Amino acid sequence: MELNINVHKFGGSCLSAIEDIDAVVERIRHSEGRAVAVVSAFSGITDRLIGQIDYRSSSSNSDFTASIELEHIERVPEIASSPWAVRFAETLHHLADSLDLHASEPDIEVRADALACGERLSSLAIAAALDARGIPAVPAWSEETGIRLIGRGEDARIDANQTKQLLEIPTGAVPVITGWYGVAQDGYALLGRGGSDLTATAVAAALDASSVTIWRDVAGVLALSPRWTLPARNLSNLSYTEAAEFALFSEPMLHPSAVEPLRKPGIPLYLRPLHSPEVDGTIIGPSIRLETPAVRAVGCLPHLISLSWSLSSALSLTESVSDAMSALGSARIRVASIRAQPGRVRLLVSSRMAARAKRILSEKPSLPTPELGEPLSILCFVGEGIGEDSSIRDQIKSFATEANIQLQFSDEESRDHAIHATVPANQTEQSIQSLCAALDLLTQ
Repeated sequence: MELNINVHKFGGSCLSAIEDIDAVVERIRHSEGRAVAVVSAFSGITDRLIGQIDYRSSSSNSDFTASIELEHIERVPEIASSPWAVRFAETLHHLADSLDLHASEPDIEVRADALACGERLSSLAIAAALDARGIPAVPAWSEETGIRLIGRGEDARIDANQTKQLLEIPTGAVPVITGWYGVAQDGYALLGRGGSDLTATAVAAALDASSVTIWRDVAGVLALSPRWTLPARNLSNLSYTEAAEFALFSEPMLHPSAVEPLRKPGIPLYLRPLHSPEVDGTIIGPSIRLETPAVRAVGCLPHLISLSWSLSSALSLTESVSDAMSALGSARIRVASIRAQPGRVRLLVSSRMAARAKRILSEKPSLPTPELGEPLSILCFVGEGIGEDSSIRDQIKSFATEANIQLQFSDEESRDHAIHATVPANQTEQSIQSLCAALDLLTQ
């Protein structure tokens, strides 16, 4: 395997304007070793595609596709005269045909194919931008390079073994690989929200790369998600385990499974700001235990409501959970947490989706009508070793008591690297601000 391959992933937030494209080119130009790029769709494109598929605007699919073409040409004018101009036009025609086909005969593989056109167009445009600026590049689509998935629809996962066996990328130029989608047994499938992160790390593992860098519009990883608009500390490093846990509770930090392909080979993952390459950002790698365990970050899943039901002896726990998850998944309702024990099942969903989720589950003949609980939020305290140190839990409880926060620790099995707790939904913001300040996770 070739030595010193460095994978660079550029998400949609880094593909918003001409200035972003210029920065992408420079990051590739100054990459050490051999650069491999992985790209998401341009900013806003996937949302527009979903809107056209699900809600059908008044514009025809051909008019809609023409507007998508214009967005790409505005950001990368070079695409119109590039070696891939014909392929760019063919992809737009394929998009329009896929939208028409799905409108007449809805199909999850056709839907995935249509949505993947955002990544295909992005790959063509970024390859054109690189080539026009003197960096030989070539688009490398997932179906061509050997990226294989397991599953269907929008929640598939990487088939690591098959991808490693089949992966073949162009040589002699920078390959611009499409993220987020791949080929599964029944056709095209998608990796879910943030799935391009997983594409990048899976490719890096298959190539035995030296590093992966995910370029972002923020400076690394903060101890608290930017959504809370508090001045949180920047984390210079995280372990794979800390990063995976924090990602579950801090969208859109990173795809929660993105670190998994990197664990065994020990490939470092860097999260860095696109427009400030002099900033080191955050490095994610093997565990480094502190002498004294400490909470390093706090994640939150806010404003959730529980749906719970009791099971009679005639109902199978496994089948009950499976039926509920299938029904909610088909309705694209995300389940934030599952707790299943003999005789009782509890799911947590967004409070916005709770009434709809209850109606859907109530209509399932195999399930009892669920009961709705009071709104709550889950807090996740992250740090290597904190789950084994009872003093950390006591400290958090003490801080909560002082701030009059009704905090309850989860009675789930304890984890070495995390402590979970719940608070009433109406105390979410107060809890985050008070506890993060007390734990010294905010800047002065």
